[in-house]
Amino acid sequence: MAADAAAAVSGPAITLAHRHVFGLKADVKNNIHYAEETQLIYPAGTNAILWAADQKRQDFFQGNEGAEGITCLAVNATKRYLAVAEKCYEGAIVSIFDLVLKKKRKTLSWRESDAPEFVCVAFSADNKYLLTQTGRSPSEKHNWTLIYWVWDKARYMASIKVSNPDNAPIRECSFNPTDSSVVCVIGDGIFKFLQLKDGLKPLPVAPAKLQSFMCHTWLSDDKMLVCCENGDLMLFDNGGEFQMVLPTSPGDPRSATCSVSFSKGFVIGGDDGFIRVYEKSDDPKEVYRNTKSIQLEGGNIGTGVRSLALSPSEELLAVTTSTAQLLQLSLLGQDLLKADEAPTFEPVLTPFHHGAILGMDVCVRKPLVVTCGADKSVRVWNYVEKTCELCKFFNEEAYSVAFHPSGFHLIIGFSDKLRLMNLLMEDLRTYKDIPIKACRECRFSNGGQYFAAVNTNNTNNIQVYKTYTCELIDTLRGHNNKVKSVAWTADDSMLVSTGADGAVYEYNVMAEGRKSSNDFVLKGTAFTSVIVYTDPATGGNTMYVVGTDKMLREVCGGQAQNIVQANTTLGQIVLSNSAKSLFAAVAEPDAPAPIRCYKFPLDGYFNEFSCHSAPATRLRVTYDDYFLFSCAEDGCLFVFDVKKKDRVVSKRDKESALQPADEILVTRTFLDDKQGQLIELERQVDELSNQQEFQLRSRDGDHKNEMVELETKYTAEIDQEGQKYNLLREEKNDADMEFEENIKSLAELHAKQTQDLEGSFQNKMMLEVSRYQKLAAERDRTHAYWEQEHRQLMAKHQQKVAELQREFADRKASDEAAITRIEEEKKLAEDVHNETMRQLEQDTDREIEELKEDKEARLKAEKDDKVRLRGQAGIYKRNHEELKTQMQRKEDELRQYQEDARKKEDKIQILQRERDHNVKEIRQRDATIGDKEGKIYDLKKQNQELEKFKFVLDFKIKDLKAQIDPKNDMISEMKKQIQAMDADLEDYHRKNTQLQVNIVQLQSKQKSLQEDIVSQRKKMTDCQTVIKRFKTDLHECVQFIQEPKQLKEGVTALYKKYVPNGVKKQELDSDIQREYNRQREYLEKSVDSLKKKLLKDSDVHRQDNTRILQENVSLIREINELRREIDFLKRERQQQKLHVSKLKGATTKGASQSAPQADTAATQREMEGNKTRIDELKKKIEEQMSLRETYLRQTSASVQSDQEQATAAAAGSSS
Repeated sequence: MAADAAAAVSGPAITLAHRHVFGLKADVKNNIHYAEETQLIYPAGTNAILWAADQKRQDFFQGNEGAEGITCLAVNATKRYLAVAEKCYEGAIVSIFDLVLKKKRKTLSWRESDAPEFVCVAFSADNKYLLTQTGRSPSEKHNWTLIYWVWDKARYMASIKVSNPDNAPIRECSFNPTDSSVVCVIGDGIFKFLQLKDGLKPLPVAPAKLQSFMCHTWLSDDKMLVCCENGDLMLFDNGGEFQMVLPTSPGDPRSATCSVSFSKGFVIGGDDGFIRVYEKSDDPKEVYRNTKSIQLEGGNIGTGVRSLALSPSEELLAVTTSTAQLLQLSLLGQDLLKADEAPTFEPVLTPFHHGAILGMDVCVRKPLVVTCGADKSVRVWNYVEKTCELCKFFNEEAYSVAFHPSGFHLIIGFSDKLRLMNLLMEDLRTYKDIPIKACRECRFSNGGQYFAAVNTNNTNNIQVYKTYTCELIDTLRGHNNKVKSVAWTADDSMLVSTGADGAVYEYNVMAEGRKSSNDFVLKGTAFTSVIVYTDPATGGNTMYVVGTDKMLREVCGGQAQNIVQANTTLGQIVLSNSAKSLFAAVAEPDAPAPIRCYKFPLDGYFNEFSCHSAPATRLRVTYDDYFLFSCAEDGCLFVFDVKKKDRVVSKRDKESALQPADEILVTRTFLDDKQGQLIELERQVDELSNQQEFQLRSRDGDHKNEMVELETKYTAEIDQEGQKYNLLREEKNDADMEFEENIKSLAELHAKQTQDLEGSFQNKMMLEVSRYQKLAAERDRTHAYWEQEHRQLMAKHQQKVAELQREFADRKASDEAAITRIEEEKKLAEDVHNETMRQLEQDTDREIEELKEDKEARLKAEKDDKVRLRGQAGIYKRNHEELKTQMQRKEDELRQYQEDARKKEDKIQILQRERDHNVKEIRQRDATIGDKEGKIYDLKKQNQELEKFKFVLDFKIKDLKAQIDPKNDMISEMKKQIQAMDADLEDYHRKNTQLQVNIVQLQSKQKSLQEDIVSQRKKMTDCQTVIKRFKTDLHECVQFIQEPKQLKEGVTALYKKYVPNGVKKQELDSDIQREYNRQREYLEKSVDSLKKKLLKDSDVHRQDNTRILQENVSLIREINELRREIDFLKRERQQQKLHVSKLKGATTKGASQSAPQADTAATQREMEGNKTRIDELKKKIEEQMSLRETYLRQTSASVQSDQEQATAAAAGSSS
């Protein structure tokens, strides 16, 4: 940042802070995104802007130092992180910003690539990975390279060139939303799917025909939309397989250059200026239909759509155009589908300039800034309220503009003349034309009584006029090339100018424009801007000038007193009114234009602040030094807060400060028109109020007549429905009696079978006890026999040990030679072991990935179930709302339905928690796998140590194995059979238990239904009692039929007694009644079918229970036999082990002990593996049973809800 740090002891007393920017950088890919419902992200200059509409505040994300500008933007799925790609000739850069903390998280750059820019950036759906697509590289080694990042760790994972041999451009890249390892790339004749698997590998997919693809988007139904240059919309599935070309495609060239998806479909925009909204269609041939087409800006030619973004609620659509405008459209149904008028686009902030801003000036008395640009418009901005006060387009291009200090007058230099204009409330009105063509520079004096205009056509003269009389005072001559800048001294007595001829002249306006002795000429340099500073102590004028020589010169007395090396071309300079800082704007061609803040007097030290992406054209500061303004060829107007380190504003200073003027200019004609409009609007309001009163009176009469007709009609229908309800109640009572008899018979049969099984089991247990006693006696006899055999073997063992000791001494020498050979073999074995370990690690990683894919598939299935459950909940809720409109009097029953809906939502939340628990369990299993791998590594180390004794004990182990292996094989086979039978037995026990639980649940449900029926009967009895009382009271009231007064009192008493809360009127038509009858018939049929289904299921369950009990008996018998055989085999194996131990010598005593231990350890490991497998099988069985229980609960819940609906419908008909 510092240009000459050695020359500066301290920094400038003034610094800058971004306040606001008016403008948009339109050539950025995906240059509009939503962060929240009221927050938009877009680029302006070299910064990314976060606009908070509710707070009217902008947050700036500044680019990297040395970058050449922003090329594309991307926001992740959670709207938390922003990726900003910047062009840099040393290598493209991507910066990741945290939108919540407003801080930079990471900066990504691939040092191996020399590509200067990224043309597209995309986040993965899980927010872990990032895709960057490079453009052309100078060395052509990394042309159109796709790079796959783990952005949180700034780690590069894979890259691949994705273009064709012709180096066709790539336009977009993205992740598959369901699989982050699959990415998609499209471009000019390029359509590729790639998968991250040992690098990025292409997948074998291709469209029906390769053509120029413009954009693509992933739809909500796991499909992908690809837009072609010829206007075709192609539909692909999630794996990249081509499905069809939509028949509703626009078909016009470049009519679909950008797209965005939403829950109901997608939106596309093109260079033809049309926004087209597509929604899902029920027609399978059409798939998507075009519901609305809207044109931008009234159909201006050349206005195209650059980017689209949808708000999180999908209610607002943000659009950026090729004319650098940021617009917003409401997508609500009532706003979008109005047939009377087309939807209108509203500017998000204000309309911006399109193209370069050529002139700018600031007002002294009002918080206003005026600009003019290449788009032939003049705009007046309010920098305090951050709005555009006035915008007017002209037929000619405006090159320069000046603001009068009062804020009432403007000077605008057009291509044909110089115009003096009054700034009215809603218009600019010309009051004087001066014949100066293409005036590139004009300035009001500080007091506003004069203005100077440059005539650059032939003479390059400067003409000075009086503001209020437009009288020419002086014509200042001297420049022989175009004049670039003019400036007034503080007392308006002198005028300073500079131009492309390298001259700086000072004119005395009060002395007929004579030149002073302070003129300065530097041939070969073109100056672009000049300012003048008057020393209050001496009254001398010092000029500061910049030009193409990359110098900032201080000119005093015709000589350059101080020269500051800028090392870049400075285009504009301005001095703060406090004379503590000098601001300069960089104007390098085709390069960003930051703002520099120099300490004044000049010592070479400066701070630099990034803003524009193109050379700056104007720079201004407010009279109180609170704000700095800069504009450039990129069409942006930046507003900076000027912050002084030593600025302390007291309360007295604030009160004594001159407040901004709020006066405006209006014409007499304007006031007369407004008064006439006000009178006309008052007359229209009176007419509308009279019409509404008449319409209300006529509607009240019609409603009363309709109410009388409806009351008579629905009274008759309610009587008919009451009779039908009585018939249904009798049928229901008969069905209840049948259900009770069937359940009693099932309970008696089950109790009898249980008693029989208990008796048979007791008999078998007595037999097994007696058999166990016999086997125990036989075991004691066998133990005594083997004790004797053991003593004999020990004696033989002593003799054998002596012989082995002698043999050992002889073989020791030969063993030493063998040891050296074994060590060499050991090294070879270690190499083989290391290679084996590497392969095992690879296999383990592959198995882990397969398990992960399997779990993800199961998780996806659970998500589908959740969506289905939500759909069912929505259906029940809609049915509930329809019944609510028809049965308003049944408020208590409606509360019951709402309680049911809340329970279903709780059930969905429980399922979501189960899903989270499953994910946690998967992670725990992954950790367990890691622990087991560590144990395997330790066991392999122990295996290496045991192999040292292998060669010594090999021949004895072979003899022992020859005797033991047949028995081990038999034992292992028997164990497998036992385990299989144990698993089957546990399965049968579990099924039996589950069926019993189901029976209990069904009984409890039946009991609850009976209680509901009793409560309904009680309600009906109460209603009949009330009706009888009402009939009695009515009969007593009828006795006064001949006495009107007593009759009226009796009717009033009846009304107060039986209608305490008044009568709720409801309006029903014939369509609602028909729908009600159809629903009731459907529910009656549903109840009948569910009754039949329940009977059938109960028979099937009774048969299954009988069959399972019989199978359990046979399996228990087989298990007892297998246990007896296992005990026999164990004893036989123990005897064999004792016999083998007696045959071993003293020298091989340790080996003889280690061999059975190893065999025992292997057996234990085998048993543990079998137990683990059994546990896994048990878990699978429990999962299947839980799924079955869930299905049964859902079935029973649906049956119960259908019965409740039928009961409610019948109750409604009776009422």
